[in-house]
Amino acid sequence: MKKMFSGFYSSTNDEIKASWSSDKTLFVFDTNVLLNLYAYTKVTREDFFKILDKISDNIWLPNHVGLEYQRNRLSIVKNEKRIFNDIKKYIENIEKSLKDHQFQNLKLKQRLPSLFEEAEELQSKISKLLIAYQESVKTWNDKQPDVRSSDKIRRRIDELFDEKIGDSFKEQKMLDDIYKEGKYRYENSIPPGYEDKKEKEKNKQFSYAGLNYIPMYGDLILWKQIIEKVKNDENIDSIVFITDDVKEDWWYILDSNGKKEIGVRAELRNEIYRESNINSFELLTTSDFMKSGKEFLKLEVEEKSINEAKENVVENKSRRVEKDFFEKRYKSPFYNTEEEERMIDKYIAEKHREEKEEEEMIDRYITEKHRNKILKKYGQLDDVYLNDDEDGVVDGKVYLSDGVWIDKEDAWW
Repeated sequence: MKKMFSGFYSSTNDEIKASWSSDKTLFVFDTNVLLNLYAYTKVTREDFFKILDKISDNIWLPNHVGLEYQRNRLSIVKNEKRIFNDIKKYIENIEKSLKDHQFQNLKLKQRLPSLFEEAEELQSKISKLLIAYQESVKTWNDKQPDVRSSDKIRRRIDELFDEKIGDSFKEQKMLDDIYKEGKYRYENSIPPGYEDKKEKEKNKQFSYAGLNYIPMYGDLILWKQIIEKVKNDENIDSIVFITDDVKEDWWYILDSNGKKEIGVRAELRNEIYRESNINSFELLTTSDFMKSGKEFLKLEVEEKSINEAKENVVENKSRRVEKDFFEKRYKSPFYNTEEEERMIDKYIAEKHREEKEEEEMIDRYITEKHRNKILKKYGQLDDVYLNDDEDGVVDGKVYLSDGVWIDKEDAWW
């Protein structure tokens, strides 16, 4: 059974542990793992690099991962920098409200002098806290890479993956064949990458080194490059692919008290096993990679680093939900502009309002339902106004305003 349907079988804990110490294991990294480094604190980044240093002889990047990283790096740096601009605007709004002297409109100085003095003192304390916070923000901002500054993160990646990046395709026909195959695979939801169709289908093609690339086939390209890497290499018998892409075109996702990623899709294992001599293919998120590195390599990795990497994946999943909200609501692709973020916020607010109205409608229905029950049990009442005052309960009876008493158990409110 296992031999015939090996794609459905994950490695055992002992096999996973052994793979971390085997020189025949290849650790392959997705683009998002490298780009997410710019969102981490310095401690988390250093813990991640600490593990890579330890397994440096067994790490590798598909060529397309390197290309996507280089093309998207500056956009990620810019977005991370924008966070500090948003904080600055937030602080400025607080300062503006303090400078408006809204307390003066209350005329506290004339009415309640003591309270006015406390208000003045409060404003002074808030101003001092804001100044201290601005200094802290500036410190963090100075540490964050800038689009014009030297990128220490990229330099570290360059050093670690020197001569550990796969070759690009030699001719356009090889890519065109992948696009042709990808069209069929995506139409039939064959992993990986089909989930990217709705997100990247309208993204413009780009060219690099004389080759034309279609963005929505990025995952399929890197997948083919992984297979090509291990196809005839007897020195590799296990692949660990680290990715923070937790969509269903990579992972088998089970909806059990919330959606959970429980392992690699069987189709992917089956395909790479057919095409190569490896006997193990596993997926890990960055947080699981760091957790395993800590356990199996006996390295000092902070729990907060593992948690930060995990929270980043959760945050990105939530962002995708907001993105779906936007596209469904406005029938438009999402490009992550400030204007579209405001529209997303507007949509979410509208959604919450609609949910609240739905809840109120259900409450009205329940109220009407119970009112009819009371009418049926206690006779035709001209008008029913319910008394929710504790004083309205006497001897297990609840008083209705038109002079009728009902049993307490019928007073559902």
